[in-house]
Amino acid sequence: MKRILSITFALTMLAALASANNGHGGDQGYAESDTIVSSSGTIFVTSTVIDTSTRTATTTIKAISSSGSLIWTATVSNSRRLVLSGSNLISSTETTASDGTVSTTLTAISTSSGSVAWTRTLSGRVTSLEPFSAGTYAIVVVPATTSGGSASRSLVAIGSDGSVLWTLSLT
Repeated sequence: MKRILSITFALTMLAALASANNGHGGDQGYAESDTIVSSSGTIFVTSTVIDTSTRTATTTIKAISSSGSLIWTATVSNSRRLVLSGSNLISSTETTASDGTVSTTLTAISTSSGSVAWTRTLSGRVTSLEPFSAGTYAIVVVPATTSGGSASRSLVAIGSDGSVLWTLSLT
């Protein structure tokens, strides 16, 4: 009986450990922004270096062709994530001002050259970026400005050229 309880306890602990490590024993490099593959087979590999003294991060993006050759390398600062949308990689950087207001800057990196295609700053925190045929949808949350106030949410459609196509309030 004691042996069965010990084995059951050990198996439960192993299952809990595996679950705590994303269910498969660790990250294994499949994090959100580690690699992105385009429909042409180009793979975009990212690596981030964090400077703990300045609390900044620099992300390097390498575009590698389907034949294995390096096409271009680009860097972005303090990017939270990258999303492939059409012919651009969209990077988001969040800034909080001293008065507590939040803004998010979206930067589009051209997948063909690695150069900046456009930049758009939105008031609020972008919580989600979803590509669609004509651009990218962004869920934007503007935190409450007063104690006890409520945040506002909106859906913003951004064109492939960086223009705001429309905005719809979700609150």
